[in-house]
Amino acid sequence: MSKVYTIIAEPDNATINKAVELLKAGESVALPTETVYGLAGNALEPSAIAKIFAVKNRPQDNPLIVHVSDVEMARGLGLEVHSQAEKLAEMFWPGPLTMVLKKVNDTIPPQISCGLDTVAVRVPADETFLKIIKKGSQNNSQLPLAAPSANASGSPSPTAAAHVYSDLNGKIPLIIDGGECKIGIESTVIAFDNTKIRILRPGAVTPEMLSEFAETLIDDAVYEKVAGTAQSPGVKHRHYSPKATVTAVIADSEQAFLDYSLNHAHGRNFAVASPDAQTLFAKFRQLDELGANQIFIRLPEPAGLGLALYNRIVRAAEFNVIDLRIIDLHGN
Repeated sequence: MSKVYTIIAEPDNATINKAVELLKAGESVALPTETVYGLAGNALEPSAIAKIFAVKNRPQDNPLIVHVSDVEMARGLGLEVHSQAEKLAEMFWPGPLTMVLKKVNDTIPPQISCGLDTVAVRVPADETFLKIIKKGSQNNSQLPLAAPSANASGSPSPTAAAHVYSDLNGKIPLIIDGGECKIGIESTVIAFDNTKIRILRPGAVTPEMLSEFAETLIDDAVYEKVAGTAQSPGVKHRHYSPKATVTAVIADSEQAFLDYSLNHAHGRNFAVASPDAQTLFAKFRQLDELGANQIFIRLPEPAGLGLALYNRIVRAAEFNVIDLRIIDLHGN
């Protein structure tokens, strides 16, 4: 891939116009969202989709999320927005909820969902992102945007423009700086299991929120490794990981967690971290810059927003989880 000059710009009208121009020309542009920064490309153009995979060095069996301006745009792209999905959209769109919907035609290229007959779709809450979709969709044209996180595949997701620049400088022409992401963790991804809702990837829209609409299940992929092509991004390959080795620890007390960490640290370049959802990825990047080679993190209770944080930590740890409750029970 040839090197390009990367510009970071504020989200003014001139920058938005430039982003639309680049996206319509098949380029990739990094955009802010309320969750994490996204690497956007024209979701209707196979070459633009291929460029996203190439820029990120993303595995070819890891599907992308399509971002649209509203429910009607999703329908216009050949997605089946059934009554249950429409109710959820009324409550959570724009916002951090992604729904996996059936394709009724081939408007969206198969490369988006790695050959599956479904597409993951959401309406982002970020004003700049929505302006770009709407501006690019004028005059009987459509500009839905495929946009995975704007980072090198597998590394911590970017929650600031500087994080994107660190990973993708020289690979994309434009990063729009929208400040720090408000949520800091990727969207909740759900699929529909008859009348039930199945969470494929947890996020800020929690199981408790969704259970008000229908019985809500949590997919096994939230807690463990999966095989085959996944319906959702972020559930199969190594994700969210810093350069350091991450150990996730379940402990009944902070003291037990600290004692374990200190007793199992190798050398001096280790860190003990207790980030929240908004700061997790930024903390990983900061510890990488400081040269940490081990990071110990105490796992939160997997409930509410804690489920999303739990999921990101165990995936960053590549499922290296130490349960001190079991160790204490057996006395070793």
